[in-house]
Amino acid sequence: MVTIPKAELEVLVTRAFKNVDVHDVDVVSEIYTHLLHNEMSGKTSHGILRVKWSIDAIKKKGVPVDKPFMVLDSGPLGIVDGQNNIGLVAARYAADQAINKAKEFGIALLGVRNHFGTTGTMNYYQRLFVEAGLIGIAGCNSEALVCHPQGFDPVIGTNPISFGIPSAQTPCIIDVTTAQWAYGKLLALSKSGKPLPVDAFVDKNGTPSTNIEDVFTGAMLPMNGIKGFALGLAIEILGGALIGAKGGMNAVAGSDGLFFIVIDPDKTVGREQFEMHVEALLQEVKSSRHDEAVVELLIPGERSDAAFREAKKLDTIELADQTYQDLEELAA
Repeated sequence: MVTIPKAELEVLVTRAFKNVDVHDVDVVSEIYTHLLHNEMSGKTSHGILRVKWSIDAIKKKGVPVDKPFMVLDSGPLGIVDGQNNIGLVAARYAADQAINKAKEFGIALLGVRNHFGTTGTMNYYQRLFVEAGLIGIAGCNSEALVCHPQGFDPVIGTNPISFGIPSAQTPCIIDVTTAQWAYGKLLALSKSGKPLPVDAFVDKNGTPSTNIEDVFTGAMLPMNGIKGFALGLAIEILGGALIGAKGGMNAVAGSDGLFFIVIDPDKTVGREQFEMHVEALLQEVKSSRHDEAVVELLIPGERSDAAFREAKKLDTIELADQTYQDLEELAA
């Protein structure tokens, strides 16, 4: 691991994007802020290592020229055209629109299409919604890497599903991939030299593998068999067919898609009552009986939130050796 000042990290990231002719300060800031948040939250698979992903994508797709905009703006409904921007930028624009619409109409559905590269974590957007006192439901489809549990051809993406639920004290942030493992986590393990799990993917012949190259020539496995595949298939459709984005490996061409459903509890039972009821439930969960070896029962999102708050106090940050080396090379 390499420990560097956060100020130095920001300089390196800015230089790296300038080297591929991305000079828009707002764009670079949004990418950096999102990936740093993930890194500080312990989500290194979606952290600074994705600077290289983004830059590699820009080299293939070209530097974005236009800003994301709404191609559909109809009351609580909206579809954002990402205008060939990095997913992080297009999704943040849509998240802001979803917040505004939810506060006006009580509920909003925003889709995002025509973007490329990473959209980061749904966790990041859910925290934006929760901080605004809103409930978030989100999902995105992605490159088709996951097979049917009884097949071995990739047909859907790793397709996370997530929820953000505000409460009086402890927000509940749920963000899970519908694949057995997130590809980013496998990549992070590989880059750190750690062994890969045997239940994550198969090679092109359907044989379990621990060679990360087989992810792209074989297929990743769905979470918990048919149950995970069913959820992933639903996200593939909601993040694709519903908003005019891609679907499957070859079935419908296009970019990956993302959707946000955002609800304002102030328009139903009232925000204060809702958050008090949620907090009562969460505290009941936390105080339920458990094994003596378990120090504390944690609510989803609580661990990453604690990690972020601790990391925020520091002026430095730790990066994996390979991630730092890649960043230095990109910034040189």
